[in-house]
Amino acid sequence: MKRALVTGISGQDGALLAAHLLGQGFEVIGTQRAQGAADPWRLHALGIAAHANLRVLPLDLLDAAACAGIVASSQPQALFHLAGQSRVADSFRDPRASIDANGISTVNLLEAVRTGSPQTHLVLAASAEIFGTPAQAPQNEATALAARSPYGLSKLLAHAAIGSWRASYGLRASSAIAFNHESEWRDEAFVTRKLSRAAARISLGRAASIALGNLDARRDFGYAPDFIAALAAMAQRDHGNEFVLATGVAASIRAFASAAFGAAGIALDWVGEGLDEVGVERGSDRVRVRVDADLFRPVDAALLVGDATKARRELGFAPSLDLAGLAQRMVEADLVRERALVA
Repeated sequence: MKRALVTGISGQDGALLAAHLLGQGFEVIGTQRAQGAADPWRLHALGIAAHANLRVLPLDLLDAAACAGIVASSQPQALFHLAGQSRVADSFRDPRASIDANGISTVNLLEAVRTGSPQTHLVLAASAEIFGTPAQAPQNEATALAARSPYGLSKLLAHAAIGSWRASYGLRASSAIAFNHESEWRDEAFVTRKLSRAAARISLGRAASIALGNLDARRDFGYAPDFIAALAAMAQRDHGNEFVLATGVAASIRAFASAAFGAAGIALDWVGEGLDEVGVERGSDRVRVRVDADLFRPVDAALLVGDATKARRELGFAPSLDLAGLAQRMVEADLVRERALVA
């Protein structure tokens, strides 16, 4: 039986990837920071928590010896590194922790593969934040790297390490430069899920409004399961490489908010400018979206939009949902969750 090692299995990407791999006949070993440290609700919701071919083990990714031990003992055909610090805002508060969690952990796993399981194909979940604020748009694999936030820097270290170990030691190591990929499984700390849940709650009369930061930031929003399928396809390749995963369409946070509220049956009109801008429910004076200066990042790329031509050609990557479809799916899932709370 094929075996895969998945770090960060309790998160959106880890749980979705585990389900995907189990469906392909893999034995999956998932890791999380410590036994019981992360709520495995996604594994239960996806119906795989008790799967006979799934094991979840604790792993401190900053412990090089522990990384070497689990890789050497499992000898996986594929190792997917999805764990780490995933929130840009948190990186400004503790940059060293982000660099450790995202950069040093990757080096530890690369060394574990090099010394103990050189046949393993290591696939890293990198980030579009490694591009920082480039002049070129859309961004592709040849775009100059210019990470500016501590989070972007931490992901750039990891991405560069993949290329370095591939060139220096001949490892099968790949980097998925993933642009924003969202789903109903997303953590509520991310703005998309924050919006989908708020839209659901407001439509049910359980909340009045939501506060957001920079409404003008434009991002490339894709559907997470599409990205997960691409990660799995990367691991099947004979040689390591890097691939941008993106839809090629940019939308502002304002546009996502409009789509989310629209999916909940609330049309928004935008009034005012800058910090005074608000989203007002059409046909009323009810303010549903406000801007909070405290939610702005010290550094924020104005536009991140990807060119996934290479991934489409070589991996068969194909985005399945547009912005409206993505928002609709997320809001519908949150409406089901909210209604279940009082059922």
